This record gives sequence, structure tokens and C-alpha cells, in this order.
Amino acid sequence: MKLVQTAKLVVDCSPSEFQSTIKAYTEAFNLVCRTGFESKDTNGVSLHHKTYEECRKILPSQLAISARMKATEALKSVQSKIKAGKKTSCPQSKQTSIRLDVNSYSLWLNKKIISVSTVDGRKKFTLTIPAYFEQYLSWKYTSADLFVRKNKVFLHVVFEKEMTDIPSNDKFIGIDRGINKIAVLSTNKFFDGKKIKTISRRYEKLRSALQSKRHSGKRHLRRLKSKEQRFRRDVNHTIAKQIVASVEAGSTIVLENLKGIRNAKARKEQRKDLNKWNFFQFEQFLTYKAKAKGIAIEYTPARYTSQKCSRCGHTERGNRKFQSVFVCKHCSFSLNADLNASRNIFQNYLDAICHPSRAAVNPPIAPKDSSLVEQAQPSLVAG
Repeated sequence: MKLVQTAKLVVDCSPSEFQSTIKAYTEAFNLVCRTGFESKDTNGVSLHHKTYEECRKILPSQLAISARMKATEALKSVQSKIKAGKKTSCPQSKQTSIRLDVNSYSLWLNKKIISVSTVDGRKKFTLTIPAYFEQYLSWKYTSADLFVRKNKVFLHVVFEKEMTDIPSNDKFIGIDRGINKIAVLSTNKFFDGKKIKTISRRYEKLRSALQSKRHSGKRHLRRLKSKEQRFRRDVNHTIAKQIVASVEAGSTIVLENLKGIRNAKARKEQRKDLNKWNFFQFEQFLTYKAKAKGIAIEYTPARYTSQKCSRCGHTERGNRKFQSVFVCKHCSFSLNADLNASRNIFQNYLDAICHPSRAAVNPPIAPKDSSLVEQAQPSLVAG
């Protein structure tokens, strides 16, 4: 199994060191885009023959090819939108990032040095590398994107590592995600979201106050947005790390498929909270951390997980009379609502594997004979 991770590094130099290279690269990118858009051509080989000589006049060979490849991807994306009936225009950029490959840059993480192709030849620069980057010393670097932002030069590097497949230990852990509880594991582990909600509401009040101001307000809003994004990212990183640390290698984490969650019906306050938290980012962090440890990530439909009894299988909206407590109308089983949902998540996944024809299409109805209720309990216990 190959593990892929993108990391951001800071290049210790002035943006002026790359100003002419970025300008030339952007010109080449725009040239290929115009050529392809006007001729309705998205073929890489054809565009290479049409534009390479012009691009080569202002860029080294590898960067000229890179600009063409990047432009070809942009043209194909535009073509897909046109086929879908969407209005679009020729892709153009004021300042695009430079896409590098192993022929146009070299990286020595242990020495904190990078060598990059520029319009003025090959240049070497030092890098600012955080301590936690030591984990990538044994990884193989592949492509990278170099760009300037906020008067700093950044490098987004893609790292790869071949991982030894760890055999499954047949342990399954369901995770229910939400706002009040960021994550609840079927192994009785809770990650509370009250502090997160409090801080998010504080940011919201500050944002409302700043929006009433004009010039200075906009500047402070940008800073506030950046600060809030860092806060969310740190929280998602921390919780994902703690979850993975609590799960044994070889286990399987089962998540709900939350696609379309922002469009779900919810109260006004709930909709605000759903739109605020970055579930996708948390899922990304959890996925790559889990894979690095040899933990599989699987998905199951979110349907009925909050209404279904994890003991007897009875599904009814009335089971979830209160937000935090689940009480089954059939067997009177009572449990924290999020914990009950997390147990349903991994059990639904197991049902889908064992009985794919009936997997979570219709909610199961519990047997009326109380003697059969115990037989309806999950035979596999998470963790």
C-alpha cells in the first residue's frame, strides 16, 4: 500500500528571487490555455507541438513542459463544465503556482536545502522545516507546487511511502461525528465539542462587530478568518491523532458517509454549526493518520443510525426523543444517543458485508418475541 501526504514548507528567500520565473511560468500557462481554448484542443501532445517553442523562449525546458501540462488539466476541467451545460471562459491566471517535478527540483530534508530550476538557472535555498517533519525523512518526495503568498515563498511537497500491509484483526470501531460531540467511538470514547462551540460563537460575534466597520474592519476580518481556520485545523489534527492512538493497528474504523450533510434539514442554530465545522478536513486527517498506522477506513450510509436501537434493531423516530439520550420504544434500552449511533455505524457496516442484499436499505424491525431480542444483539463488539 502506498501512503501519500502533502506537506507545506517555507523557502527562506525573498519573493523577488522567483518573481521573474513565476511571471514567465504564468505567461506560458496562459498561452497554452488560450491556444487550447480557441482551438477546442485538450490533447497534451497536440498542445505541446503548438506551444512548446514559444514557451521555451521564456522558460527552461522542464518548466515549459510543466506549464503546458498544468494548462492542459485546466482546459480539460473547462471542457467538462461545457459538456455539463455550464457557462465558462478561457482559464487565465494573474499569478499561478509553479508545478515542479523531480527533474525541476531537488530536496534534501536532512540538510534543509532545496534546488530549483528558474529562468536564471538552478538555484539553491534553505528551508524552514518544523520538528515534526522528521517523520518524512524516510519518505520519497515526488511533485511540488511553489507559490508566493503574504510576501513568503511556500512549497507544497507531495511525499510517498510504501507501507507494509497489516493483516486485519477483525476489530471494528464505529465513529459518530457531530457538533456537540466532535467524535464518539463505539468503544465508549467521547471527544467533546462544547469548548469548540464556545470559541466558534466568540469568533462569530467578533466577525459581526467587524463587519460594521469599513476599512480597518476588512483587514481585521482577514486576520480573524485566518486565526479561526488555524484553530479548526489544530482541533481536527489533535482529535484525529488521539483517535488513531486509541485504535489498534489492523483494526477498521467505520464512518458515516456525510456527503450532503450541509444540505440536510436542521434547526437554524444547527445549520450554522454544520456550516462552521470542517468535517471533510477532519476526515482527511483521520484517514491519512489511520493509514499510516495500518488502520483501514470504511464507510456506511448515515440513514437511520440515530433512530435505530443498537441492542434490538428497532428503528423509530420516537426512539430519539431527546438530543442526548436514546431510549428504545421496543426494548426500553437506554444509552447516550451518539454512542448508540456509533455502535449502529459499525454494525450496519458488518451487516452490509454479511448480508449485502439487505444492507441498510430498509430499517430492520425488531422481533416482537422478547426471547429473540437477545439473539438480535450484535455478535461482534467493537474494539
